[in-house]
Amino acid sequence: MNEDENLEQDSAVNDILLQNQELKNRNAQLGQAALINQGANSQDEQNLIHYQLETDKILERIEHFLKGDQVKFNEEGAYYDSPTKSILASVKQDSKSNVKYFVQELKEQKRGSETVQEVVVKIAHPIKDEDGETFYQEVDIMEFDSKTILGKMKQLKLKDLGYQYINVVDEDKKPLNEQGVAEFMRVISMYVTKETFLSYYKEDRINEIMGDLGDKLNDFFYCNYEKMGMDTKFKESKYTLLILNVLHTIESCYRRALEGAEQENLRTRAIVTQNQGFGGGGGHRSPSAKKRWSPIKPSTW
Repeated sequence: MNEDENLEQDSAVNDILLQNQELKNRNAQLGQAALINQGANSQDEQNLIHYQLETDKILERIEHFLKGDQVKFNEEGAYYDSPTKSILASVKQDSKSNVKYFVQELKEQKRGSETVQEVVVKIAHPIKDEDGETFYQEVDIMEFDSKTILGKMKQLKLKDLGYQYINVVDEDKKPLNEQGVAEFMRVISMYVTKETFLSYYKEDRINEIMGDLGDKLNDFFYCNYEKMGMDTKFKESKYTLLILNVLHTIESCYRRALEGAEQENLRTRAIVTQNQGFGGGGGHRSPSAKKRWSPIKPSTW
């Protein structure tokens, strides 16, 4: 074997070693990319599962519905707020503390004569901000606290600031009081759970559960609706509507568990995520290296 042949063989061996090293580097890059994609997909999957099984938003909407809250909008989007109404109130201000008292004058008919009853509906406290400017923080007053505040107002030196239209909470639009809302939420929170979503129910069993719950919930509400705040004809007209909305919400939670549908959905998504993480997550391919002559690759001859 002459010197030229030795040099040619050495070059071929070096090419084989170089290609082997390139393959190792490429496999290492693919493995690292797969791990990164797997970790990212795993975190995304956990966030998605948490969001899908979250019950806080459902319970929050039900609570606002039972309270009679209204959906309002501002620059930041939608938000819930207590139902309000506009009334004409007499404004009194304490000369010493500058606290404002908003008093509503209600006319009543008693024994053929008309009387005026005063009710404190709102108090505004002066507060200074960081710039030294004064603004008023308003506080709504419950009706049963009005008499106490009126008694204290008689001891103050008040200035009459005239009349002003103000927004106050409209209690007539609230179908339930705090006790009523709490009793309903206590029952609902036992059914709207992650365990319900991930259970396995047949159609007949769901119908049986909803039938039993509807009967017992209606019996309980019928026996206690006055204690729970339904003390006007308008509020009583919402009796059936409240029961139906609560039952439909709970039923939709059970429907997610019909024959284990929610379990199967999460299981399928997990399998797809794993396949994506290991199968095709290699990222962008690097430009192919220039082909070198190799004795074991006829395409380079």
